[in-house]
Amino acid sequence: MNLTIMVISFVSILLVMAGVTLWISHYLRIPFTILLVISGYLLSHLAKIGPAFVQPFANYKIDPDIILYACLPTLIFESAFTMDAKLLRRDIVPVLTLAIPGLFLSTAVIGAIIWLVTPIDFLVALLLGAILSATDPVAVIALFKQLGVPKRLTILVEGESLLNDSTAIVTAKTILFIMLAGSLTSGTVAHGLQQFCEEFFGGIAVGFVMALAAGYMVALAEEETVIGLSLTVILAYLSFIVADKMFHVSGVMATITAGIMMAGWGRTKLSTNAEKQLRQLLEFLSYIANALIFLMVGFTISLVTLADSFGILCVTILAMLISRALVIFGLIPVIGKLPNAEPIDLRYQTIMWWGGLRGAIALAIVLGLSHLPDQKLLEALVTGSVLFTILAQGLTIHRLIKWMKLDRLLLFDRFAKLEAELSAEQAALSRIPELHKGGLFSLKILQALQSRHEGRLALRRRELDHLKEKKLTSGDERRLLYLRCFSVEKNLYYEMYGKGHLSEQAYRNLSQDVELEMDMMRYHSALPEKTPVSIIKKITLLFIKALESFPFFDRLAEKFRISQTINDYEETWGLHQGCVTVLNYLHAIEKIESIDKDVLNEVRACFCKWHAVTTRYLDEIAEQFPEFVNDMQRRLGSRLLLHAKLDKISDELRQGVLPPGVSDSMIQKYEHRIRLLRRRHPEKLKLDPHELVQRVPFLQLVPADEIDQLIRLFEERHVPSGMMIIHEGAVEDTFYLIMRGVVRVMKQKDNGNMEIATLIAGDFFGEMSLLYNVKRTASCKTVTPCLFYLLHRRGFDQLIQRYPQIKEAIDTEAKKRGEHAN
Repeated sequence: MNLTIMVISFVSILLVMAGVTLWISHYLRIPFTILLVISGYLLSHLAKIGPAFVQPFANYKIDPDIILYACLPTLIFESAFTMDAKLLRRDIVPVLTLAIPGLFLSTAVIGAIIWLVTPIDFLVALLLGAILSATDPVAVIALFKQLGVPKRLTILVEGESLLNDSTAIVTAKTILFIMLAGSLTSGTVAHGLQQFCEEFFGGIAVGFVMALAAGYMVALAEEETVIGLSLTVILAYLSFIVADKMFHVSGVMATITAGIMMAGWGRTKLSTNAEKQLRQLLEFLSYIANALIFLMVGFTISLVTLADSFGILCVTILAMLISRALVIFGLIPVIGKLPNAEPIDLRYQTIMWWGGLRGAIALAIVLGLSHLPDQKLLEALVTGSVLFTILAQGLTIHRLIKWMKLDRLLLFDRFAKLEAELSAEQAALSRIPELHKGGLFSLKILQALQSRHEGRLALRRRELDHLKEKKLTSGDERRLLYLRCFSVEKNLYYEMYGKGHLSEQAYRNLSQDVELEMDMMRYHSALPEKTPVSIIKKITLLFIKALESFPFFDRLAEKFRISQTINDYEETWGLHQGCVTVLNYLHAIEKIESIDKDVLNEVRACFCKWHAVTTRYLDEIAEQFPEFVNDMQRRLGSRLLLHAKLDKISDELRQGVLPPGVSDSMIQKYEHRIRLLRRRHPEKLKLDPHELVQRVPFLQLVPADEIDQLIRLFEERHVPSGMMIIHEGAVEDTFYLIMRGVVRVMKQKDNGNMEIATLIAGDFFGEMSLLYNVKRTASCKTVTPCLFYLLHRRGFDQLIQRYPQIKEAIDTEAKKRGEHAN
């Protein structure tokens, strides 16, 4: 048979088996990976007596490159992409501790026990310890999702597994290097540690750079969903291969980093529809990779080989369990005592210990070894240990979870479930009148359906009220209501971004802020200040400030400043819309739920305050930059109308009114217009400089025919809100003329900063340093986005020399301001 046909037939049979096994696993409620191993074992033995086309399964040997380069990148990238990066950051200390020092400790303990109890050499025992320290909880994570295990436990188990895969591979390579060196000396150990650091952190660097490149390319191909999907999947494989083969660093860490980057920063480069398709594609590829790996594991099982090494295998399994216990129960309590650390429940620790299964990584490492003494023994010990964890631990972990009551929903999740069921019943009831209007349903049937759903609706309300009475304190109800409101707000931002009403950066900043608020409320019952100032924005402002210090980057800095000003407006507008939506939501649930009035009024008052702040801010921007705001509103209205057209075309396509070809071209045309309307127009922030200059009283003294010469002395600068322009006590040589915006002037007092003045368009500051060569006497900070005209020392001297009357006007105004401050 042709080799190509054989390969296609081989893979096709495996995928058919995987599909049948998946159906059986759902029917028998047994973890999928466990049944795959059993199916692979049975197929390899049945193949000996079966037809010729299945006989290759009887003697199949796993090629480690298939696992490492075909299956592993997909599994790692999918796990990293779907992992909640925000929760991973919150538990990054315990995860990293378990993945790096924890793996080293596990390697040492397993190696020491095997070396002391069995005839295996010390370095070989250490190598075996490194291989068996890599956890692979695929079956456990799938079970967690089925049982509704707390999210934090899932993150701890999955995060550790992601990172310790790379640590295990690099550690195994380091031990191999020491073995090849022939002796264990301080020099070989030091070189091994250096190699470990280079591979581990080098992999992070490669993954980061490649994710950046892929993200920007996806953004450029925004209109082509297929290109975005292709580039993301290629990134999963290419980051692994480039890191491993070109730079000789950790391919696993490169793929993990690329996956996490694309899950956060890169995801916003994709359209909403493309992101959904990408998730489904990665899930499918992950399913195929898992199926192939565990079926192939089943093919290679040899009960005879396992029986021959049964004694050493028992010692290895015991050493593996002991080392895992020392890592989990020894390191985690220490981590919990660190400052600002959140303790990890003993029940979580127990599940992490027993749920530390071994799988694809361990098999790939051991099968990739060659020309080693005890090679066959190592393969048998690793295969037997993997089988033990999959069969013994994998089949019993669900009972341990249920016994520890970790499958019970948290209070907030129980409320969310009941409220979702309540909303579903209300939606079902609202559709009954439509059925009645159609005239095709019997009135008796409709009445029965209505009665049934009204009974269910009443039951859900009673369950919700009962849960509140029995479980909720006033503080709990307050926390839950805030969390519900933040959830509504976050969902709105996602919809607004999907429809093009928010830019990528504004959406990312608003989402991060509301996630911070949810975390503060969920875990600390605290409420942070509601301001759209994220870490990214702070970094951007620092970057702009740094650019200003280089004379050749003035234009680039100005471009960034204008972009930040536009983003400030978009964030505030999005926040305003979020407050409106939440207030409407509170008004709606007040009518159908029994909520403590004091709690409801507190939450409503909080969002009303934020609504008032954002309204005032937007009004100020509209007054100062009317052209810009008009343009923003025009584009928003156009997008809304285009989305209405899209919805109508989609409805007519579903109803068969329009043929697919015609509707597809219309949809593409409208989507293209929406993308064009998402583009920013920074020129709308620029006004006629003649008009701006004429607004300033003392510049009106300049003759009309000399205005152009005057304007050339100034430097135009846009500054976003919340940025400190000058600091009290600093030595600078810049004069600021406010053309648009609001600036707060503050002077240091004994009791801290004190606001002494508010400056608006036409006002100026910074003249004291230039007139009298003194240090800055106050600090100035932008309240809203501002447009300044700047004069440095040379330009200021030219101005007052050419127009002495301007110097007198500035001097008089400066003295008045000084008297007012005193």
